[in-house]
Amino acid sequence: QRSIVSLIAGRLQFRRMSSKSDAQIVGKATESDEEIGEEMNTLFDKGSALDTMKMEPKTSSPPPTEPPRSAIIFGVALYAFCSSTLLVINKVAMHLVPHSSLILFCQFLSSAAAVRGLFAMRPDMDIELLKWDKAKPFALATLVFYLCLFSNTQALKSVNVETVIVVRSCSPIAVAFLERATLGRPLPSLLGLMALLMIAAGAALYVVTDQGFKVEGYTWLSVYFVSIVSEMVFVKFVVDTVPMSTWTRVYYNNVMSLPMAIISAFAMGDSSSIAEIEWTAGKICAVLLSCVVGVAISYAGFNLRKLVSATSFTVVGVVCKLITVLINDVIWTQHSNALGHLGLLICIVAGFAYEKAKGR
Repeated sequence: QRSIVSLIAGRLQFRRMSSKSDAQIVGKATESDEEIGEEMNTLFDKGSALDTMKMEPKTSSPPPTEPPRSAIIFGVALYAFCSSTLLVINKVAMHLVPHSSLILFCQFLSSAAAVRGLFAMRPDMDIELLKWDKAKPFALATLVFYLCLFSNTQALKSVNVETVIVVRSCSPIAVAFLERATLGRPLPSLLGLMALLMIAAGAALYVVTDQGFKVEGYTWLSVYFVSIVSEMVFVKFVVDTVPMSTWTRVYYNNVMSLPMAIISAFAMGDSSSIAEIEWTAGKICAVLLSCVVGVAISYAGFNLRKLVSATSFTVVGVVCKLITVLINDVIWTQHSNALGHLGLLICIVAGFAYEKAKGR
């Protein structure tokens, strides 16, 4: 009996051990299957990712594109309106308040205040206050800019408007060659050069046939010519190399011009006479109107420089001055003759011809 009981107990223990071993084997097999499945899923995911990468096209940084035509048209129209009317408004302001340093100071101050007001109302706007690392390269451009305005005003005291227009009409030719020498830009084509020469010839025809031609004040005209040619090229270089928004450039240019206006007022002996001005409603309105248009032209000028080349900007300026002469012909009693208006038409047509030749 004892042997039978021992035999039965042994068989039960063997069965238990066999069942336990089978469970372990099945468990291990299950774990192996799960590991293999995970590896297969991982390989499948990697393969899917590789296929996705192959199917997706490679993207690279887009090349710099030209500004849209609508932005260029709007920039030219805004600058042409401001430039054509500002000279007439400045004439009225200078007639009522004959102090160029004071007029320029008011325009610079109003432009700087307008930009600070925009920054106060909309802090999210891309407007930076003065920083030395950006003001340093801007200082020379501001000096040239102020010399251009100041010499223009001083020249108008000795010569007539038509003489100044002749000097300005010839500036695109010098700007084109200086732009080639300093910025490495290509020279205009033969048609472009012919158009530039037509601008100068048309302006000369207008002046020669005008009775108000006077050969005086060429010292200030020489300063004006050198200043405007340098300003057109150097300011374009600053715009291309110093990263800042248009309103920031307006702020820098006007704030840094304020000390120059004060220095020129003392240097020209206008400080004592400015204090003796008797302000009337007409004088205040003329100065305020010149300040409003001055704010607009500050933005329009830098905005247009960003959109077009320096030579194109100069051509637009020449055409604006000629439109100003037409406005003067309408306002004042003294008009130019038919040949003078023909020269004016030649200049305007040549300006558009230059733009068309440059586009080709």
